[in-house]
Amino acid sequence: MAAGVLALASDAAAQSRPRPRLVVVIAVDQLRADYIEWFRPYFGAGGFKVFFQRGATFARARYAHATTSTCPGHAVILTGSYGEVNGIIANEWFDTRTGRSTYCAEDTTVTLVGSGGPGRSPRKLFGATVGDLLRTATAGRSRVVTVSAKDRSAIMLGGQLADAAYWMVDTLFVTSTYYRSDLPAWVRQFNASRTISRYFGTTWERLLPAAAYQVMGPDAAPGARDAAGMGRAFPHRIAGVDALHSTPFLNDVVADFAMRAVEAEGLGRDTVPDLLGVGFSASDGVGHTFGPESHEVMDAAVRLDRTLERLFGFLDRTVGLSNVVVVLTADHGVAPMPETLTRIRPGSTARRLDPAIIDNVVRKALSERYGQIDAPGWVVYHEPPQIYLNLAALATLNIPVEDAERVAQAAVQSVPGVHEALTGSELTRMRAAGTESGPVRSFHPSRSGNLYYMLEPYWLPDASGSGAEHGSGWRYDQEVPLLWFGRGILPGMHWGPADIADIAPTLSALLWLLSPGGSQGRVLTEMLR
Repeated sequence: MAAGVLALASDAAAQSRPRPRLVVVIAVDQLRADYIEWFRPYFGAGGFKVFFQRGATFARARYAHATTSTCPGHAVILTGSYGEVNGIIANEWFDTRTGRSTYCAEDTTVTLVGSGGPGRSPRKLFGATVGDLLRTATAGRSRVVTVSAKDRSAIMLGGQLADAAYWMVDTLFVTSTYYRSDLPAWVRQFNASRTISRYFGTTWERLLPAAAYQVMGPDAAPGARDAAGMGRAFPHRIAGVDALHSTPFLNDVVADFAMRAVEAEGLGRDTVPDLLGVGFSASDGVGHTFGPESHEVMDAAVRLDRTLERLFGFLDRTVGLSNVVVVLTADHGVAPMPETLTRIRPGSTARRLDPAIIDNVVRKALSERYGQIDAPGWVVYHEPPQIYLNLAALATLNIPVEDAERVAQAAVQSVPGVHEALTGSELTRMRAAGTESGPVRSFHPSRSGNLYYMLEPYWLPDASGSGAEHGSGWRYDQEVPLLWFGRGILPGMHWGPADIADIAPTLSALLWLLSPGGSQGRVLTEMLR
């Protein structure tokens, strides 16, 4: 009888806490946490300030992994797990079974719908997302749709069971046959509307008076790139699609498409919850090109605020913000450019380090210890921060893998600017012991390399000599915004620790779902009604 009473009480409590009709998950590519405070005075009333005034802000949110890149970051957001569980250890890695590099969303068994090019799907993602659980719990009645300019952003947010994930190829939004055999009529109509190409030939000028941007220092600071012929200083002419990806107008295109998706797919129109994932990628192109201390990054953030205001106004008119939960975060931060730090303090130790230097010292050390071998040599793949050794050659010569890893480790540690180097064998033991460190979080034994390394703070693994980079385990790459508002969210500022892996279990609680299997986060109970 007691158990029955408790069950009835629990059911009554659930009924008094109705689920949101629509969950909107916004992932901004390369939005560092401090940007929100830097640019707050320039935000309007209906964008970021909706979170500040009506929602919950976590000031110390961060990723706990060391490979702070786009695909791993987006994979964490709705699985609640890191690469050690979900398998997305990088944007690309070396596949020892095929003997070649592979892309995180690559799938040769499917084709694109709406354009040519390689197939894409979420099959390399291990485990379920919140959207997958929602679709399962509602017997497929819930709709899960994701949108981004980047395929990996849309696909990792969508998970295995999404109705559709859409991304840009040239001037078109496309999907793959993993999701649908043909583009819906509304997508074809959007593609025919020239919503993307109408920006070609236009000029990107500052949104605010030029004097406002002086807080960022000089325009066209040393270290900025000239992307797609746009130049390093305002104004920038947008000649084509390549240039568009380094401007804030890319976010407007994605927002337009996302709003059309809400209308066409009927998201949030009934009491069965739906999920919309939106990946805003423009700030990544702007940040890589012009650097985080640039006038362009400030302008992109201010323009994103106006884009959010437009999106939130649309959601209020069509679904009602009282029926919506919105969470906004980013996939990673970004490091300051060494040239900026040197300008501020000429004695700064920040540097750029060509990864080829590390590659060469490893090859030389292994050759001196074990002799020369045929191509591809001792290193079969190197993409910072991972190095993959030639396992076939080691097996043929009967050389223990762990011995070769230690030789390579010593070589990498001898390079000035290297802070840490860990072997695959060490990471395997640390993983088995339950060590919770950034490198372990990013390590999966079936996919990771034989060596992981990290440079000293403010050193960039860069061969180009310009632009900004991310991908390390330092806080400037890990700390990102975590903002909430909507049904069931208590307004307030939270200064305690929060992990981006907390998003998935918290959304699951709001949707009456179990957390995704393998989730490494917690429910953010401090902000829930």
